[in-house]
Amino acid sequence: MTDERSSEVARGNGGEPETYPNPVVGVFDDVSPTPGSSKPDPILVTDLVRKTFGGIVAVDVEYLEIQRGAITALIGPNGAGKTTFFNLLTGFDKPNTAGVRLDGEEISEVASYRLAQRGMVRTFQLTKVLSRMTVIENMKLGATGQTGEGFWKALLPVWKNQEQEVEDRADALLKRFNLTHMRDEFAGTLSGGQRKLVEMARALMTEPSLVMLDEPMAGVNPALTQSLLGHVKGLRAEGRTVIFVEHDMDVVRDISDWVVVMAEGMIIAEGTPDDIAANPLVIDAYLGSHHDTDISDLDTVEIEQKVEEEFKEADEGLPGAHRSDIEAEGEIET
Repeated sequence: MTDERSSEVARGNGGEPETYPNPVVGVFDDVSPTPGSSKPDPILVTDLVRKTFGGIVAVDVEYLEIQRGAITALIGPNGAGKTTFFNLLTGFDKPNTAGVRLDGEEISEVASYRLAQRGMVRTFQLTKVLSRMTVIENMKLGATGQTGEGFWKALLPVWKNQEQEVEDRADALLKRFNLTHMRDEFAGTLSGGQRKLVEMARALMTEPSLVMLDEPMAGVNPALTQSLLGHVKGLRAEGRTVIFVEHDMDVVRDISDWVVVMAEGMIIAEGTPDDIAANPLVIDAYLGSHHDTDISDLDTVEIEQKVEEEFKEADEGLPGAHRSDIEAEGEIET
């Protein structure tokens, strides 16, 4: 997290950067940069969240707290379990075990649409717009508590006033995200970056307190990336909590207040962007435990010793992954 008390959010009609205060500056000063550390005011708390697929453990998160009003990045190498963890938290997949609390209330058994009604919404790595509906129609679908959704009330004209209110709110969000000119276009004609913007804007139709973004910058051109970054900062300035999955460390350093790192389904590190950049466990997770070793400097005996050590670690830590099993399959020479 930077020491600046304001950050660029978006560019106004004149092209000048708009700035908003960062309301969580200093909040993490006394928080320990260790996995499972306590936060001053957590909005989301997870406890023993575990998911297996057959014999593979995809997620095994012991304990995690998410600070209210902050931007928290969830990072890790491919296959670390980040999106699966998102799915478990938001009700899109069922965990083997889980304790998840939102504002102190247990939500591990709550359906995803009810979580949205409670103010916890998400976007997807692959955008989920309805391509044969217009942008404004996609936006209006995001509003909750619409009277016309009930069968009997839909037969009465009582929903018309609310329909206009919903449309006005959708138009305001489209203006905020610079999408007014695409209002009546089919969503299927939008670029990948524009679809990301529509999905984020539609999520705000629920007036959420917690917004979860799964790789919001993936596949977005640099110009729209800056716009998306600005809008994420704007959510924080409004007092909303943001959790996002991201691979681009420049993005993470730019907008994150706190970073959580996953590897092999577990949380291996937490801290500020600066803490995480210097954490050897994180570096090893991305680059491997021998990333700083020049193999040309090792003689044959040293190489053989390192191989033996790694096989020994596999024997001790991963039942079934034994050297004898691999040798028997003829994968190495003895």
